[in-house]
Amino acid sequence: MRSTQFLGRRITAAASTVIFATALLGGATAPALAHGQVATPVSSHAQDQAPAETLQPDPTSPTAYEFGETLAGLEGEQLEITFLAEIIPHHQAAIEMSQLELERGASPDIRTHAENIIANQQHQIDQFTRWLEEWYGLTPEEAMAQAPEEAQEEMKVLEEETQMMIEELSAVEAGEGFDVAFVQKMIPHHQAGIIEFLEPQSRADHAQLRVAATAGITTQQAQVADFRTWLAGRS
Repeated sequence: MRSTQFLGRRITAAASTVIFATALLGGATAPALAHGQVATPVSSHAQDQAPAETLQPDPTSPTAYEFGETLAGLEGEQLEITFLAEIIPHHQAAIEMSQLELERGASPDIRTHAENIIANQQHQIDQFTRWLEEWYGLTPEEAMAQAPEEAQEEMKVLEEETQMMIEELSAVEAGEGFDVAFVQKMIPHHQAGIIEFLEPQSRADHAQLRVAATAGITTQQAQVADFRTWLAGRS
């Protein structure tokens, strides 16, 4: 059982990661109230004049931030193997969600994004799988088994959450409503991927992996920005 001190350290580090990842994504977070500060109630007149509620993406998994912190504590071979063990199934899930968008979506713009996700992430899956074999003689499944116990636990939670996300998306009927649901889920999925890319981008031993991580961040950050703009236009 983790100690209170250890949990406190994890929460502090995770909060720092949230701020950094939010800055990377160009997003904004609502300012927190100071201790003891009371929010000023909104008048009924102001409420009457308020615009319609903006559609929002689903929240990013807290476990993604925890996994990012775990990667930050790893070095060299262990960092690369653990990252590759997670990012490969993460990309595979994005491809599965994008294939659903191509089957059921109505928006040409979002369908084009789905096609790009499939192409880009399949390319990286092929790269990462090949590198695991060339560098370490491992399959993705073997790499996962070699990851630290804490990382394995977090990857298991992330897999369960991703499967639930896919199941929820699979239950949405075809049409523009599916486009909205796809975007709402792909934004946090991309955000989790960006968090996972941060450590190998700066500290991977292999230059090829650092370059690939940078490309992954750049591509997914641009798609998140486009998705947020599109989602705001649906409100």
